[in-house]
Amino acid sequence: MPKRAVTGRSMRAIKTKSKLFKSAAKLINKYGYDNVTIGDISKLAGVSVGAFYHYYDSKTDIVVEFFKRIDVYFEKKSPEILTGEDPGVMLTNLFRCYADYHIDMGFDHTRMILKVQNSFFVDRTRYLYVMLLDIVRRGQKTGIFDGNIAAESIGDYFLVVARGLLFDWVLEKSEYDLTEKMIENIERSKRAFLP
Repeated sequence: MPKRAVTGRSMRAIKTKSKLFKSAAKLINKYGYDNVTIGDISKLAGVSVGAFYHYYDSKTDIVVEFFKRIDVYFEKKSPEILTGEDPGVMLTNLFRCYADYHIDMGFDHTRMILKVQNSFFVDRTRYLYVMLLDIVRRGQKTGIFDGNIAAESIGDYFLVVARGLLFDWVLEKSEYDLTEKMIENIERSKRAFLP
């Protein structure tokens, strides 16, 4: 199937949605999710509130967009994460990237996504979760992780550890090296699933 040419109209739509997303991120990071209105986002983006609703159903959809971008990040990082044959190393690489992503995006960004309630956080079809389960299953096949425990239970455990550490990092106002702590906690957690 041939690719469609990008028209001037579709290019403007892409730019408008991008301006709305960037404006929302800027305002939410500065003032907090609860203190920003759709009107504020639209005003900073230079579009009407109606235009906002053309691209997003709600302010929460902006946060969902953040999660989608996290998955794109992990998809791009997967060659770096899935290096070598050792699933234990892959798991450490995954959560190192997880911590690095949040450091790169900043404290306020992480605080925002932790604060907003949405089902995307625990969606098991997301790239991050699928990659994590693949690593755990490889570890079970090679004898690194206990094969008598469901891979999903092991994956869920590691995600709870990682999200808990992110939450603590936000509470502590990023007073410590998140990547170092993440690796330390993941390495400690691996021992819980030895065969």
